[in-house]
Amino acid sequence: MPYLYLLIAGLSASLAHFYLVWRHRDNRRYSVSEHAMLTPQSHLIYIVAHVVCEVFFLLFSYQVFLVVHHLTVAWWLNVAFAALDFVQALLPSRGKTEKLHFAAAYISWCCYLAAGIYALFALPVAGPYFALALAVLAPILGMYAYMHVNRSKLYPYQLAIVPLFVVFLLLVTAGAR
Repeated sequence: MPYLYLLIAGLSASLAHFYLVWRHRDNRRYSVSEHAMLTPQSHLIYIVAHVVCEVFFLLFSYQVFLVVHHLTVAWWLNVAFAALDFVQALLPSRGKTEKLHFAAAYISWCCYLAAGIYALFALPVAGPYFALALAVLAPILGMYAYMHVNRSKLYPYQLAIVPLFVVFLLLVTAGAR
């Protein structure tokens, strides 16, 4: 059941992100959250998708990282991710709240990545799962690093990283003995 929670979390965010970028394809913006700010309806979709994602992701994280594997560090990093992700979803990425939105989004992603990487090395992940997880993690980290160099558009990286990271977490947690 926890894997279903992770899939629902990943699908809710990913599908909403893809929809928002597609819906505003004639008005391309820098990031997914900037696409979400183009209309009140888009912002509402963004907020609802992120709340659904956070609830199901925390259910997954609680059951897998805290109850089964006793990884309190991963659990609390995921709690921080969810709280900050909620803040960034609520705050518009423009105007007076733009810097707060960006800080919350950036720190939440750092928490998300750190929790997954910590889990990869803290859990006894079986060899094939470990190798596949590393293979999926490599482009995630590559895109994460490259988006700091090529700052022209962030949304293509965001669209790819979220579903890849869900696959990464599935490999790590399913492969843990």
